[in-house]
Amino acid sequence: MADRPPPGPRAAALLPNPVTRRGHAASSTDRQHSLLGRAVQTLHAHGSTQLLRFLALAVTLTALLVLASVTLTAALAALVLLSPLVLLTVPLWAPVAVLALLTGAASLVACCAGLAAVAAGTWAHRYFTGRYSVGAHRVQSADQYARGGTVADVASRVRGYYDAYAREYGGYPPRPHSRVKDAAPGA
Repeated sequence: MADRPPPGPRAAALLPNPVTRRGHAASSTDRQHSLLGRAVQTLHAHGSTQLLRFLALAVTLTALLVLASVTLTAALAALVLLSPLVLLTVPLWAPVAVLALLTGAASLVACCAGLAAVAAGTWAHRYFTGRYSVGAHRVQSADQYARGGTVADVASRVRGYYDAYAREYGGYPPRPHSRVKDAAPGA
């Protein structure tokens, strides 16, 4: 496709005439920015399949725009025509709608509260029967701290972890922020 020779005089005659703007002749760049100019360039550069895709897209978008405007116009017309009927029947259906809305909201709140109560009851039953659920150890440790756990208790527990590590691996683990000294002091 790219190896085609440039269009001859017959094909140049088919190109659109340059449009004048405010008394000036249009240049070739103005022709490239017009829709028809782009379509012709696309046809010459990429063949007819690209032009057909471009035209199919244009036709589809035009049809969708027309359908959207018709739908919007019909909805506005129905609103204008049916608004007197809606205003006349509001005393009939408004209390029913408010009652249905309140009933739905109350039942939703009741279902959520019931679900929360079942979840809390299940967790408490498992906790008190000794089958600890996920996160129960956190509650225990928080309870221990609340009853008087001090910083010294935590430090002794951490020291116990370090001692167990030293016994198992033959030395203490490196501290995360400790500086490593060079082998040669002056290097």
